[in-house]
Amino acid sequence: MPASDGLPESQLSPAEREVVKSYGGWTAFCTAYGLKPWNSDDNDEAKAIVQQMAANDD
Repeated sequence: MPASDGLPESQLSPAEREVVKSYGGWTAFCTAYGLKPWNSDDNDEAKAIVQQMAANDD
């Protein structure tokens, strides 16, 4: 399963891809935070979460 299943990989920075990969993919990342990867609003929220997590890792 790709690191960004459900979200085009081009929308993730390398650091964000690593965060998502650590959860087992986009679907697993979303569900870990109670979000639905098939819902565009939830995808937006998940993207904001992963951006912050990647920024905190720097």
